[in-house]
Amino acid sequence: MGDVSTWAAWAAAATSLATLIVTTYIGGRREQHRWARDALTDAFVAFLEASWAHSDAVRHAPPGTEVSAGAAPDLYREMRSQLTRLRLLASRDVLRAGEDLLRCQSALQAAAPGSEREAALAEAGARRRGVVDAAKKEMGL
Repeated sequence: MGDVSTWAAWAAAATSLATLIVTTYIGGRREQHRWARDALTDAFVAFLEASWAHSDAVRHAPPGTEVSAGAAPDLYREMRSQLTRLRLLASRDVLRAGEDLLRCQSALQAAAPGSEREAALAEAGARRRGVVDAAKKEMGL
């Protein structure tokens, strides 16, 4: 009788160990996936916020002043920094959309006041929507 109970105890211990290993592995993968999704969301939000702020800084630059003298260059650098994060976390389609927007923001910063700047602002808005669409698709939303 002692042999049966010893074997039963060993079987229960082995089953518990196997359950612990599988649960830890699956839980770890789930946690890793959650971290990646959160990091991706943070990068998307920071990238888009910097883009909006950059457009606003250019739009509201006082007439006759260089856009490069205000906040726009720092915001452009922030976009580049967030795009680097996206390179680590997102697909090529997202990167393409982000790079298109970044180039568009650069052109916006260089655009002359008036109709050229207004056209560049409109283009930045369209490219920003492209990033949002790519982000939603990437995240399954």
